[in-house]
Amino acid sequence: MKVSFLTALAASAILVIGCATTKSLPERFDEFVEKTEAEYKDYTDEQWSKSKEEYDSLVKEWEENMDSFSTSEKVRVMKAMGRYGAMYLEKEIAGASESLGGVLESIPETINDIIDQIDTAAIRESVDGIKNGVEGIIESIDTARLRKSIEGLTQSIDTAKLHEKLEALIKIFGGE
Repeated sequence: MKVSFLTALAASAILVIGCATTKSLPERFDEFVEKTEAEYKDYTDEQWSKSKEEYDSLVKEWEENMDSFSTSEKVRVMKAMGRYGAMYLEKEIAGASESLGGVLESIPETINDIIDQIDTAAIRESVDGIKNGVEGIIESIDTARLRKSIEGLTQSIDTAKLHEKLEALIKIFGGE
C-alpha cells in the first residue's frame, strides 16, 4: 500500500509540475513580445525572419483557440499583438527610410551624370536650325499681300456698329 501511495503521490507531483510549467497562450505571447522588445533594435534580417515565424505560429494558435479564452486573456493577447506590430512597423519604416536616404543621396550625382552627357553642340545646332527655319518662314511671307488682306479685313468691319456695341457695354458696366 505504501508503494501505491508513493506512486500515486509521484504521479500527482509530475502532473502538477507538468501543469505548472505549461504556460498559457497569453503568457507565451507576452513573454515572446517582451523578449522581442528587449532585443529587436539589434535584430538582423535573419533574426527578424525567425521572430516573424514564431509570431505567425502564435497568431495561428490564437486564431484556432481564441474562443476558449476569457475577455481579459483576449485583451492581453491583442495588446501583445499590437506591441509586436508596432515593433515590426518600426523596423519596416527604418528599412524604407534607409533605402530612401540612399536614393536621395544619389540624386545630385545622377543629375551631374545627366548634365555631363548633354551634347551642347547638338543642342546649339538644333536651336540654330529652328532659328533658320523661323527666319525662312518670315522671309517667305508676302508682306504686301498680308497688308492688303489686313486692310480688306478692317474695311469690312462695320465700325459704327462696333462703336455702338462698345458704348452699350460701357453703360452696362457702369461707365459713362
